[in-house]
Amino acid sequence: MPPEQFLTERMLGRLARWLRLLGLDAPLIDRPPAKIPPGAVLLTRRRALAGRPGVIVMGADRMEEQLAQVMRELRLQPDRARLLSRCLDCNLPVHHISREEAAGLVADHTLNTASSFTRCRRCGKVYWPGSHGQRARVLLEEILANIPATGFD
Repeated sequence: MPPEQFLTERMLGRLARWLRLLGLDAPLIDRPPAKIPPGAVLLTRRRALAGRPGVIVMGADRMEEQLAQVMRELRLQPDRARLLSRCLDCNLPVHHISREEAAGLVADHTLNTASSFTRCRRCGKVYWPGSHGQRARVLLEEILANIPATGFD
């Protein structure tokens, strides 16, 4: 079972977006808390925090390697049902909206070709299945393929 929350330092913003893509709660924080809350994990580049309970110090610069490190160290198994269930910007769960609700919020071509839509309640961003999501899935599969016993459920 994954942690309830990944407290992600702002310098790891790209990693936070990819954790959100996996449906994980990954708020950005400006500085580490004095004590990590129960159920949370701090993701940081600050080597001085190494060894503290609930802290993962990122060793790599590239997001792909950072994501692999988190998945490997916590033995996380991505859940397809949670994929793309959070706003990549706000971190809030998105909710399904109808085609009618999406009208005027997305291009006509998208409205006519997308099979479903979700929207963030905070920022209003609308998401739909498309080529960006497909490329993200391919990249995730590549990252996860290099981690033993990790893959989509």
